[in-house]
Amino acid sequence: MIRNMINLNKETRYAYNMIKMLGINNDGIIYGGMVRDEIIATHHKLLFDNYNADEHEPKYFKFWDTTYHPESINRLLIPNDMDIYFKNNNQAQLFMSKLADLSRVYNGSISTHSGFLYSFGQNFIHKKIIILFRVGRSLCNNGHSIKLNIDIIINNNSDNVIEPPFNNGDFTCNLFIMVKSSHNRYDIRLSKNTGTILDTMPFIKKIQLQSKILTDLMNGNTEFIRNIQSPDTEYINGLRILKMINHSYNIKISNLLFIEIDYIKIDNICDICQVSFNESSHINNNDSLIQIMTNKHATNIMHKKCFKKYLESEIFKKYKNPNTNEIECKCTRRNLFNFKNSYKYSSLYSL
Repeated sequence: MIRNMINLNKETRYAYNMIKMLGINNDGIIYGGMVRDEIIATHHKLLFDNYNADEHEPKYFKFWDTTYHPESINRLLIPNDMDIYFKNNNQAQLFMSKLADLSRVYNGSISTHSGFLYSFGQNFIHKKIIILFRVGRSLCNNGHSIKLNIDIIINNNSDNVIEPPFNNGDFTCNLFIMVKSSHNRYDIRLSKNTGTILDTMPFIKKIQLQSKILTDLMNGNTEFIRNIQSPDTEYINGLRILKMINHSYNIKISNLLFIEIDYIKIDNICDICQVSFNESSHINNNDSLIQIMTNKHATNIMHKKCFKKYLESEIFKKYKNPNTNEIECKCTRRNLFNFKNSYKYSSLYSL
């Protein structure tokens, strides 16, 4: 008897790739996490290829084996969702029609509803699409469900010529977009509307910074550069930062008032759970610590898992300063994180 095993990650990537090419061939512009994750995965696939270059029979059958060559494990990175932008409603409607056709061909289900856009103004329409596919179904097995999330941004103002991220970039690693070059082919490049000084920078300097951004990303680093000012800025900033530190690639943000450091044995306690870092029962060499630097005279350290739980609670608290009417986000010692000023300490503005 031959038994076929279903690789859900492989199926999910293949499904997203089909939808990606549908969008690209309909002149959509893909941006955000899918582009970033493709850059990471492509880099790690190259590491995988180089590792197998001297093999008489390259081990491509082990490509999806998570235990094979862990140094290139992120070749298997799968996007959580897809963000795509269309310049007009006709392009978007054609894309959504093709999504419905694709769903029918593979016996999937599709749902669409309107979304809400922070800080984008009235010139854009947001549609959220969820597609469900079931793979591996048999006479005695109901199969496995694959859920695909697609966010469509539609420009409803023909006079407003713009590209994602719509002058609202958050991290340097998210400033790249995927655009059609020819049928079934695309290029990845920096957006013309990042909302940073990159947009007006001389070509040579821009290329140098692009190289640095990509090198940082390959090394697992990025910078927070969102500089939108509004009463709810810190809430939105906090949400984006929290999403990034939860990313499976473990991307470290290098220009905030907290940094991730390796686990060390020190005579101190976590600022949140109050457990000593020297207690052997709590030491895990794979764990990280967070060092808070909101007070340069008294830095404090905590477990990363404790910090993430605290930060999430602080963000969703939405504390509003009665004097400024602005939302603030504070550390455990009640000093401001000032995420909104972090862009000033990025390499974009320090060179």
